[in-house]
Amino acid sequence: MTALFTLPPADLLVGVDGSDNSRQAFTTAVSIAEEHGCSLRVVGAYSVPVIPRRHAPTISDERHRSIGHATQGMLEDFAAEARSAGVEASAQAIEGDAAEVLAEASRYSRLAVVGKRGRNRLASRLLGTVSGALVAHSHCPVLVVPFPDTDVDEEALTRENSPGSSSEPHQGRTNFEDEVVAGIDLDSSALPVAEVAACAAELSGRRLAFVSAVPTEASSGRGGGEATTPHAYAHHLEELAEAVKERHQGLSVRLELPEGSAAVALTEAARTAALVVLGTRGRGGVASLLLGSVSRSVLNQARSPVLIVPNSTSDMDARNST
Repeated sequence: MTALFTLPPADLLVGVDGSDNSRQAFTTAVSIAEEHGCSLRVVGAYSVPVIPRRHAPTISDERHRSIGHATQGMLEDFAAEARSAGVEASAQAIEGDAAEVLAEASRYSRLAVVGKRGRNRLASRLLGTVSGALVAHSHCPVLVVPFPDTDVDEEALTRENSPGSSSEPHQGRTNFEDEVVAGIDLDSSALPVAEVAACAAELSGRRLAFVSAVPTEASSGRGGGEATTPHAYAHHLEELAEAVKERHQGLSVRLELPEGSAAVALTEAARTAALVVLGTRGRGGVASLLLGSVSRSVLNQARSPVLIVPNSTSDMDARNST
C-alpha cells in the first residue's frame, strides 16, 4: 500500500471499515462532496495477525499481501460508488492502527468524516475507540456521524452521562430544529468554533445558534469575579456574533445562555439540531489524552452529527491558503 505522505491532498477524508456506522459516514461524506464539488479519499486501516512460533512470531508474505489487497479492494468498491455519483474519489488501505492512520491522513484534508456506534447503554459510556481518538488528535475538523438506533431511553442516558445532570431538573427545552449550533466557551477556541459553525450554516442555508452555558455559581454571584458573571458570557457571545456577521453578511445568528452544565445544554441541543459544532483542548500533552468532558459527553449521546474543531484549525487554514 502507498505511504500516506506520497498522496496528493483531498478535500474530504472518510474512514471506512465495512461496518454499518462507517457506511453511514461514507454516505454523508459523498453527499457533502457531491453538493460542494469536493474530492474524497476513502481510507481504511488493517493489521496483520501474528502467528506465534517457537523462536519468533512470523506470518507468510503471501498472507500479509492478501490482507492488504482485500482491504484495498473493499475501499476501491466504496471509491467507485462515490465516482458513480460524480465525486472525484480515491481509496487508500494503510497497515496500522486505524485511529493513528486516520489522524495522520487528516493532515492532508480539510474535513474528516467518521461514524460512531449507536447510543445504547454500553456505547454511550465510551465513544468508539477510533472516532474518539481521531477527534482528539485530528489535524482538521472531524464530523462524527451517529448511526440511527431505536429503543433508547434518552432521559436515562442524559442523567447517567452528563456531568452534574442528576441534580439539574429538565426545564423547558429550547428547540434547535434544523439549526447549526455552536458550543461557545470563554476561551481561545471560541473564535475558530464560531467561524467553522458560521461557514457550515452559510453553506447549508441554516440559522446559526451560539450556545454558552452559564455555570450556576456564576448566576448566583459565586463565580469569583466580574469575568465569570452572566453579563460576561452574554457580552462574549454578542462580540462573537458581531464578528461572524461581519464576515458572513446576511447570516441569521441567535444567542442562547442556558444556566447550568454545558454538557447538559449541548446534549439537549443535539437532540434536534442539524449540526452541533464543538472545540477541543488541542493535541498537546495531557490534552491529547482526553477529549474533554463536555465534548465527550455530547459525542456519546448526540442524535445529530457533531463537528469537532481542533484548536489548531486557524493555523491549518493559514497553511491551506498559502
